[in-house]
Amino acid sequence: MLTGKRIVIVGGSAGIGLKIAEQLTMAGAKPIIVGRTAEKIAQAQKKLTSDTSVYQLDASNEQDVIKFFEEIGRFDHLISTIKHPHVSGEFGSSSTADLKKAFDTKFWGQHNLVMHGLKYINAEGSFILTSGIASRRSYPGFSATAAINGAIESLVKSLSVEIAPLRINAVCPGFIERFSDDKQRLATVNKLGANLPLRRLGSQNETATAYLFLLQNRYSTGSIIDIDGGELCS
Repeated sequence: MLTGKRIVIVGGSAGIGLKIAEQLTMAGAKPIIVGRTAEKIAQAQKKLTSDTSVYQLDASNEQDVIKFFEEIGRFDHLISTIKHPHVSGEFGSSSTADLKKAFDTKFWGQHNLVMHGLKYINAEGSFILTSGIASRRSYPGFSATAAINGAIESLVKSLSVEIAPLRINAVCPGFIERFSDDKQRLATVNKLGANLPLRRLGSQNETATAYLFLLQNRYSTGSIIDIDGGELCS
């Protein structure tokens, strides 16, 4: 089902995005890796096949997004794993400029990709965005992250009706490790007051499989897939 498909992965040069690219390559797809940092993009290309295309792009720059789609032309699916600059701290002492930058990066970046990708996506294609469990679970100092992720999930629900029969979904990761046995992040998560029924962080590979599921399940649209180890249930 994925063999030969041109799949754009924005944020695909590292982390979960790179794991998605690796799994797609094994499935016979043709990933188009998009990232903000030239060095990371070059490193990612070395880990993948020679068929992988790479592009440097800041998705929050709308004009650059328009030019990007003009350059790559038609594609089958688009996945965004964009992360925003982390903003934490008490709400009353937050920097409005920092909050706007975070919103520009993750919400408006993904908004731009869908808006301008519509002209180039093939029939039966899909968009998969990324939110995060702060959309529905409160943690001290995470009000900005909650607002951004909530906006993304609302956008997905609304567009699933508006752009049908094209599909749009989102993956909502919980606390995911940066590398195997990431004890430092686990300690930080525990300090936030998280309650992980599985008693561990998720792996990047485990999270990547959720995106592949949404690519292949043609009856999924408007769905938010939680990959959180049961955190939202506890």
